[in-house]
Amino acid sequence: MKFLSKTNLTLLTLLSLLACNKLSQSPEAKLKELVPKFQKTMCSKTIECTKDEFAKIPPAYRNMIPPFMQSEENCITFFDQKMKEAEKKRIEEKKEVTEEQLQAFEKCISAFDQLTCDTFKGAKGKVSIPECEEAQKFSGN
Repeated sequence: MKFLSKTNLTLLTLLSLLACNKLSQSPEAKLKELVPKFQKTMCSKTIECTKDEFAKIPPAYRNMIPPFMQSEENCITFFDQKMKEAEKKRIEEKKEVTEEQLQAFEKCISAFDQLTCDTFKGAKGKVSIPECEEAQKFSGN
């Protein structure tokens, strides 16, 4: 029984330390954790919802589709590169990710995840997602 109590106490201590570490992470570290989720959400939804429309494009014109919109892998690679460029720019300009920026980014991911393909249908150009507009302001794009 004593061994079980010590094991439980040790486990509880470790979990507490992990939780504290998670809570004390910088916004930049939290952003780095969110990036893969953002990429997966955005790319899978975009590719899934545009594939039927792209299939209607005659083969002779398919080369006009941007490479990042042709496959989930290309899309993730594209956004990974963009995130690295943004991080490099923040470092050069000595800017830090704020909690406000992080929250805007989280809201954008959540909103994008909840989109239906109907949102993409008939959209000429950009798809408007209010929660992502706030995050876009922070990105400077």
